[in-house]
Amino acid sequence: MSNLPTKEGLAEALRAAGAAHHEYEETVLRGVRHEEWAAFYAAYVLGRLGDFAQPSNMTKWLTEAPLTPNWAESAAAHILSEIGRSRPPEQ
Repeated sequence: MSNLPTKEGLAEALRAAGAAHHEYEETVLRGVRHEEWAAFYAAYVLGRLGDFAQPSNMTKWLTEAPLTPNWAESAAAHILSEIGRSRPPEQ
């Protein structure tokens, strides 16, 4: 696994994933809502920042992230918190 991104770097990657996903829905899906959005975001973010989490975990954490006006920042904080809880303590 790669090093963890910063909260700011992760939030920026999530915003970029959102823009790419919007374009995908508009051009490829012709305006149809993409129900598997979290998997799209997870693949985009991990492709951009490196393999710092399992794709299935990332997808799950994205769907659990609180819906706030600054969702990318909230989601980034949630993901990093979940990663911290799932890693064994350092000795």
